[in-house]
Amino acid sequence: MLGLTGELSRRSGGSACAAVFTALVGADRVLVDVSGLRLASSAAAQVLPSALLAAGGWPWARLALFGADRTLAAALWAARVPSAVPLAPDEATARRLLDVRPPFVARRLDLPEAPSSAHRARLFVGSACDDWDPAHDHPSAAQLHDDAVMVVNELVTNAVTHARTGCRVAVQLAGSRLEIAVRDYRRNWTTSGHPATAPRGEWRGLSLVAALSREWGVSPADGGKVVWAVLPPAPAAVRGTGHGGASRSGRSEGGPTRPRRLVPVAGTGRPSQRGTAPGKA
Repeated sequence: MLGLTGELSRRSGGSACAAVFTALVGADRVLVDVSGLRLASSAAAQVLPSALLAAGGWPWARLALFGADRTLAAALWAARVPSAVPLAPDEATARRLLDVRPPFVARRLDLPEAPSSAHRARLFVGSACDDWDPAHDHPSAAQLHDDAVMVVNELVTNAVTHARTGCRVAVQLAGSRLEIAVRDYRRNWTTSGHPATAPRGEWRGLSLVAALSREWGVSPADGGKVVWAVLPPAPAAVRGTGHGGASRSGRSEGGPTRPRRLVPVAGTGRPSQRGTAPGKA
């Protein structure tokens, strides 16, 4: 068990994140007593889910908070921290929550520019689907698993083959939305987010991504780009026609709007892999 006391601010956030990360790497299951903690800002609270993500994410690393007073609890909920890191009124409840999948789960993997990266990405995303069971109440759970593996295979293959850089794979589950994103580090890229405008070698892969996704697109990132996709596809989507039902805005016709953010991958720089302390990359 770990205790955090004093004011959690942007200045103290780094040391707090490192302390939680170190505890998770050493024990995998960590309870944090926050009864003596004060929160300076909602941004500072993000160090808690960040530490969990850096340690591998649930269920590889499990984190729960307890003991918050009303003011702190309200601030944590306002910052949406409990969606990723459970907040309990007492230690016993927090311990039980370690075994319950949070509403928001995420993990990430940094891969080199190598032929084996696509295979590693397939295993990584397949493992996430198995661990999280995102379609436990869906009649085609196995299909969702296979679709996710195919999507990440195409995205990583494009990053390694066409961008010719290493990449970061991020996968997250928020409610029923399984989001996969691959960031590369090529500075001069031209893909606009539609298969027809992609370089010839990328067209087939992006068309498959479009066909298997509810929505997808390309977003600029510092020193590269992020190609992302949201699964499962919309029920009314028709696969294998045109560009997979994707509009020029990068989403399936009739589908929801683009996700607001893909937290694990869209930041600047090249964050650490599992087993590397936050801020040490």
